[in-house]
Amino acid sequence: MTLRDSLLEAYGWGLANGNVVLAAAIAIPILGTVAAWIGKRGRTDTDGRAIASVVVGVGVLAVIGELVAMHAAHAYFDRDLLDADVRLVLAPVVCLAGCMIGIRAVFPLNQLTSMRTLRDLGVLFAASWGLIWFFSKFRGWGIVFFGGFLQLVVVLVIAAYFMRRLFRRALGHT
Repeated sequence: MTLRDSLLEAYGWGLANGNVVLAAAIAIPILGTVAAWIGKRGRTDTDGRAIASVVVGVGVLAVIGELVAMHAAHAYFDRDLLDADVRLVLAPVVCLAGCMIGIRAVFPLNQLTSMRTLRDLGVLFAASWGLIWFFSKFRGWGIVFFGGFLQLVVVLVIAAYFMRRLFRRALGHT
């Protein structure tokens, strides 16, 4: 079985079980919110915070998986988002929205470690994208930079420092 066959088979399974996938996408936030609420009621709320972080992480991973699947469908199978089953497209979005709304009712989102990690990863992603854009401006040995060579070196050193700091913060190496 090739990778292409396995991806088509996985999508076929999703089509056959679309209602189950959508029901799971609705049940995960509800059950996760209840579990976080129960965990919050204990002696300390650390169990509830851990459960809430996991629930938010599951919602985010579902959306990331959907984005990867959409990219694969477009790049390798010449299919568009409008060709997909609506249940499979809505399930990760509903799951993430439910997770955020439900967990926010139990804990403030800024107190969750998963939200800080997601924020740090988002900033790292945006900075990496900006760095890639900057280096795409190279044309052979030249660069479009309105300044002197020393200014370019200073900008690159500062960018390297901030990228290293963002990388270490996003991956937990403080």
